[in-house]
Amino acid sequence: MGNLALCQGDRTASMLQAEQSIRQRKVTQVTEAVQLDLEKDRKQSMIPTSYNNQQLLTSCLDDWLENLHESVLISQMNLNCDASTKFLSEIDEEEEVDQTKQSFINSQEILEYKQNYPYCNTNLDMVIINFYIIKKNEFKLKLIQGPPKQRIRWSCWQLMAYTPKFLICSDGLSFIEEDQKYAKAIRIDIHRTITTNNIKYFETGEGQQDLEKVLLKLSKLFPKLGYCQGMNFVVGFTLIINNKSVDQSLQFLAQMMVNPKFMLYYIYTDKMPLVKLLEFICINEIKLKFPDLYNHIFNKLEVDNAIWITKLIMTLFLYNFHINNVCRFWDFLLATSIFDISAIICSLIDINRNQILKMDDLHQFVQWFDTFQQLELDQFQIDQLIKNCSQFKLNKKKINQYALHFCMLHPIKHPLQQQIAENYENLNKMKEFLKRDIFSC
Repeated sequence: MGNLALCQGDRTASMLQAEQSIRQRKVTQVTEAVQLDLEKDRKQSMIPTSYNNQQLLTSCLDDWLENLHESVLISQMNLNCDASTKFLSEIDEEEEVDQTKQSFINSQEILEYKQNYPYCNTNLDMVIINFYIIKKNEFKLKLIQGPPKQRIRWSCWQLMAYTPKFLICSDGLSFIEEDQKYAKAIRIDIHRTITTNNIKYFETGEGQQDLEKVLLKLSKLFPKLGYCQGMNFVVGFTLIINNKSVDQSLQFLAQMMVNPKFMLYYIYTDKMPLVKLLEFICINEIKLKFPDLYNHIFNKLEVDNAIWITKLIMTLFLYNFHINNVCRFWDFLLATSIFDISAIICSLIDINRNQILKMDDLHQFVQWFDTFQQLELDQFQIDQLIKNCSQFKLNKKKINQYALHFCMLHPIKHPLQQQIAENYENLNKMKEFLKRDIFSC
């Protein structure tokens, strides 16, 4: 009997060793295919790792690379595939269902991707695109859990920001005399752009010049909007994430401006119609999900929206939250939509509910909120907060309903709010509206 148990133990150890060997072989194959080592020197992240130890970082990276292994094999980087798959623009319009698509990308489609992703076309980018195509829900789950490397994160973010069939061309943009009115305001705000104490990039001439380039070109791409305060923080954040790539930051934010899932344009435009709608959704979600917290915060403590909810929406968490926390918030939003800012806020107060319910006055709430923003949550805390967000996500139908309710309560409404109420479940109609409203003279 003892010999049998010993043999079983040996077999188990042998099986684990074999599994680890297979895992390591997959990781090595993916590393070589996407040329991670070749990109390491020029893509070193400016953000200190949020992982507590190197062993955990390595384990998380290996897990990501193992997930990408199938995508490497399917995309066949030698481009000799003879089967084909749907183009990404079609796949993105599908309902999100739990199923795995076994498919291949042919050489012509690879060329199409590279034309539509001029800022997102390295081997790593292409493998991540294919991972998204064949396992859409698994990809989003991995993104929400947090990429272990900024290089992987940026590839995922670019893919999620891209608006299918809506390429924005920024080639040939030049500085003209009329841009001086924006340049002056931009140069004032550049000196205020401090994203984190650990990053001195924007205190240098290089960082300030990069900021100015992106902000000026962004104002030229969207002349009806121009330059607005707050854009400098978003641009600065993207330049940190992608390690100083001006062109990629410009394209990423241009796509975020017009993508129906994010519509950043309406965070900054006059009357801030998206901010007002998001604020309405957040308040009603809190009231629905946590009536006790709603009564305590809004009735007993009389907390004004401008102190926290409006602030979080308008700044997209960027002004005061630690940059590693912000990265995880953006992982979640890029995998879902801007409307799930409400999920993050709901998760935040739910996790801190005991502390909030003990507060006796507005001052205590303000003090807690300011202190919380300055904390860098450890890996366990941020994982718990983001995991908790998932139960508060909004589907398109619910977003439609909230927008319709908002419009019924506000006789004078912005066309965007009306459009979301009528057509948010139809992204093609939303894209047509955005194109007309943003770019028409």
